Amino acid sequence: MLTALALPVAAHTSDDFYLLYRQWQPYDWPVDEPSATEVTRSQRGVGWRREVTWGDIGLDYDYQPLRIRTGEPAHNGHLHRLTVDGQWQHRRFRVQARAGVAGTSNMFKYRDFHSDVINGRVALLRSVGRHSPVSLGIGGDHRFGSFRWLPRLRWEDTSKTGHWLVDLPVLLRWQGPGNRWVFRVGRDGDRWATLDKARAVESSLYLREWRAELSYRIRPGRDAWPALELGIGASADTRVRYQDLQAGTQDVRLGDALLGSIKLNW
Repeated sequence: MLTALALPVAAHTSDDFYLLYRQWQPYDWPVDEPSATEVTRSQRGVGWRREVTWGDIGLDYDYQPLRIRTGEPAHNGHLHRLTVDGQWQHRRFRVQARAGVAGTSNMFKYRDFHSDVINGRVALLRSVGRHSPVSLGIGGDHRFGSFRWLPRLRWEDTSKTGHWLVDLPVLLRWQGPGNRWVFRVGRDGDRWATLDKARAVESSLYLREWRAELSYRIRPGRDAWPALELGIGASADTRVRYQDLQAGTQDVRLGDALLGSIKLNW
């Protein structure tokens, strides 16, 4: 993928740079404990994407504080992730890939890494016909917890009603005419490598959810002024799995929460 970034770019390219902030409604701790407090969550992101005739390439960084204040989590709740990704279309084949590093802040501060800090996802699909909008394939990622391979069914179409993308079982996306409205329902999930405060316990945190979000571009980008997008949505069946220093492995359902987002695009 790094090699692809260095290759000459095909004609008809377009670049997109963004800043993102997303805030969730606090989650109630699912277990009735005297010392339990709500779990707060937010996300800050920045990224760049280039679209070319044969696909696209992107670079993304996000910081996601997930503050669990119950028990003795073997992590500090400050989750960082840096990834490079892309998709390539060649005749009837499509390849989607992402690779990067994801871990808690103390790993990067002290440069004390373990192997789980490296992760990624990949999918290979093939259209069922020469000009068919339907593709079949297989994909592997952490969106449902531990890394697993799942069959994929993809359908894509553009009409007067907008652009539709169905990528089962992970994504349904609609972009309205004029690119003002976007509605997305998808499966989100990943793994972050973790260290406890003493940097003695190496483990991982898995966060996964179903997320639905509707966004609207209220101002188009012009010259140096960015486009402004506002979004509202909800997360359902949010689950987190991590190591507790006293209780062992915890796999808890945080529940459902509303969310809001603001995004600037250049």
